[in-house]
Amino acid sequence: MAEVEVVGIRVLEDNDQPVMVLRVVGSTRYLPVWVDTVSAAALMSVVGGELEGPALTFDLFSKLLSRLGDPALSGRITGWDDGVYSAELVVDGEPIAARVSDIAALAFVRGFTITCPDELVAQLGVEAFEEDKDVVEEFKSFLDHVDPDDFEK
Repeated sequence: MAEVEVVGIRVLEDNDQPVMVLRVVGSTRYLPVWVDTVSAAALMSVVGGELEGPALTFDLFSKLLSRLGDPALSGRITGWDDGVYSAELVVDGEPIAARVSDIAALAFVRGFTITCPDELVAQLGVEAFEEDKDVVEEFKSFLDHVDPDDFEK
């Protein structure tokens, strides 16, 4: 299993579709995850540290978990089907089906690990070398022009 972390949100130029970008920790491989605009806005507020006003759902959930004694948390991407990732939030060893974007936002706030099967990373991951600015720009261009249907099973 590969550990992944949220890098940020990109918006595809062609159709204004937000994509959450996950980086495989210790690697130059990235996983694009298409998200809705509400999830993208919530993730951008978390990553950008702009939490103001009433608590967002993930922030409220985080506060509730604290009040319940801080159970052990982890997240895992479990699969990919028809352009959609499946995932689980693991609470004290018990899995609960959840959206990857919700797990990512909560993981960012609570500091827990998200893992992804190596097979999915190999199948869906995109390689980009941070030292090579041209490759990073190529990856950004790829995100701007890619379609979820490009990732077939």
